[in-house]
Amino acid sequence: MPSATPQRSHDTLRLPPAARGTRPTRRGLLAGGLGTAALLGLSACGTGGSAPAGGSGPDSGAWSFTDDRGRTVRLPRRPKRVAFLTDTVGAALWSAGLHPVAATDSGQGIVPAVEPDWSGVTRIYSADKGVRLEALAQARPDLLIDAVQPDGSLQVAAQLPEVTKIAPVVGLSAYRSIEQIAGTADRLTQGLGARLTDGDAKTRYQEAGTRLRKAVAANRDLRVAFVFGIDKNTLGVMNPRTWAVLKTVSALGMRLVPVPGGSANTYSQAVSWENVPSIPADLLVWAVSDPLPDNPLWKRTPAVAAGQLFKPELASWYAYSWANFTVLLDGLATRVHSARAGVGPHPAS
Repeated sequence: MPSATPQRSHDTLRLPPAARGTRPTRRGLLAGGLGTAALLGLSACGTGGSAPAGGSGPDSGAWSFTDDRGRTVRLPRRPKRVAFLTDTVGAALWSAGLHPVAATDSGQGIVPAVEPDWSGVTRIYSADKGVRLEALAQARPDLLIDAVQPDGSLQVAAQLPEVTKIAPVVGLSAYRSIEQIAGTADRLTQGLGARLTDGDAKTRYQEAGTRLRKAVAANRDLRVAFVFGIDKNTLGVMNPRTWAVLKTVSALGMRLVPVPGGSANTYSQAVSWENVPSIPADLLVWAVSDPLPDNPLWKRTPAVAAGQLFKPELASWYAYSWANFTVLLDGLATRVHSARAGVGPHPAS
């Protein structure tokens, strides 16, 4: 998904003048979207043996997969050597049970969070070049898997002409619900002939979702904002319509602080520091950046002053696995259960 450093874009939040919003650029972000358990717009099919992708096995016959861009990759036989081009794609698929011949790890904690097995895997990430094309080609993949951004482009768009000369690309979106992201990873893993390894984790995730739904139902008036640091002068309020985690918790009934529509606010609305204490939230969740602000205005924000702040591990926003998000939803359930509604300010009508 994208890198931890957000880029800025215009935003407004029904607060006094906000600066500009941000687009996260954390490498590998399938970047975020959640809500229903349905898997939309996907189909995968394969026939023949059950050899893991990336390994050896009998010819499986024709194979096709329709990705999250609506594009179908058709190959004369099921791919056996796959490569993960971005961190979040890798985290989701490694968790599901797919073993690649090449993969990216940009060093931001996303991939290590799912404890992958790097045996026999070529590392293809370069801090200055992105995907190391020569190393990727030497790994001889017959299928590449990359992240899809909210605008439908691939994460490796700048290198796409060179990348597609090596192998066809399947795109998986991270700006869908958690159920859709992890569910799509499971479906692709099975379609490539690998055995799913995260069935128990999915069950635990569903149980965590039930706990959060009950906590939210018992505290219906609680207003929640997911925020992160843009720069020393600006804080970003995450758009509930874009991010995976926010789509998921919204579907579970959580009352989220809204962000105005428009392409400038795709990822977030920026709020200048003098207006941060006016964010109409009773519970703040600090996301996608480190560290917490050291700013007197932050400390005077009503939710922070009341101790109603939750800061999950940074990698938890991008390590798209059932197990990782189980921890995140459980943490949210605990905070929602204990938080008091009405702590934050109410915007003037």
